[in-house]
Amino acid sequence: MSVAVRGVSQIFDGVKGTTVTALADVDLTVEGRQFVTILGPSGCGKTTLLNLVAGFEKPTDGDIRTDGTPVTGPGSDRAVVFQQAALYPWLTVRENIALGLRLRDGRRADYGKVDGLIEAMGLKGFEKHSPHQLSGGMAQRVAIARALAIEPSVLLMDEPFGALDAQTRASMQLFVTDLWEKIPVTVLFVTHDIDEAIILADRVIVMAPRPGRVVADLTVDLPRPRHRQETLAPEYVELRRQILELMDPANLGQPVS
Repeated sequence: MSVAVRGVSQIFDGVKGTTVTALADVDLTVEGRQFVTILGPSGCGKTTLLNLVAGFEKPTDGDIRTDGTPVTGPGSDRAVVFQQAALYPWLTVRENIALGLRLRDGRRADYGKVDGLIEAMGLKGFEKHSPHQLSGGMAQRVAIARALAIEPSVLLMDEPFGALDAQTRASMQLFVTDLWEKIPVTVLFVTHDIDEAIILADRVIVMAPRPGRVVADLTVDLPRPRHRQETLAPEYVELRRQILELMDPANLGQPVS
């Protein structure tokens, strides 16, 4: 499923009658099955953009469409994974994953699909565990499985590995890219980590703050799978240099063609 963001601006009410422009005239097209990372400093509107695509908020101006259909609210064609796993503590792993299906389908939820996701996520043997019994990485796998259970066409991920330690984060990056290659889903992944953005993506969208806008759309032409040791490859180093230069405070705000 493709995602098209056209001329989107988002203005929030501030204090004492002021306003805050979170996004200004954002244009972005994501083709079906692409993995796109959205990179930028705090305050550049990355999460706001994701919330708009999810349908949690409506843009002040502009238009968002999925496969040509206007986004008017949340829908089962889009699923969101947040920074915190946000699992329900009174539900088991299996029931947390099944939750979206049960809300959609009632008691007729397909538990065969749930068990298949448990297998695919490497959670076999943890079906009856409570969230507090899981590591951070395992909890995020449950959250991802819960999102995928409703078979979305677009997966929106808002810094899902930000709370993990470096080793677990690297492991989850490889896990998610491997999963994405097997499942037909379009991914928009928000991060502030340059290496994570390059390792995961087909394209890196660089945003500038105040107001949030796209300053670069970079293609990542590196073979998969990508590992941390490949960060020494000349092509990787050059792309990272470009992004660092773009994100220099002195350069942010200067659109790149």
